[in-house]
Amino acid sequence: MKRLSVTVTDGVADTVHELGTESMLRKALELWYAQRGQTPDLTSEGARLRAMLDVADATLRDICLEIGYEHMATWHNGQATAERAAHRERRARSVAEWTAEESAASGERR
Repeated sequence: MKRLSVTVTDGVADTVHELGTESMLRKALELWYAQRGQTPDLTSEGARLRAMLDVADATLRDICLEIGYEHMATWHNGQATAERAAHRERRARSVAEWTAEESAASGERR
């Protein structure tokens, strides 16, 4: 663990204070930790701020993962679209070749 000094906005300071009382924010934070099988230490301002940073860290990583999946899906869909277009083009050429062969064969039979 690394010790850092940080200046927070009034809003963050208010949230840190509210997490020290019985509040919906505290219940939400406790639920977040409970879903991960953990119990948060909310006994001091520093501990509450660390808990908020844990949530922020996990949330940002989840967002990054979602963005990565979106990029992968976009790329995959682009690849699939290109493959479908190439398949249609090959199919059209094959049909044209078959038609030409049939026409040629019909001409030979006459």
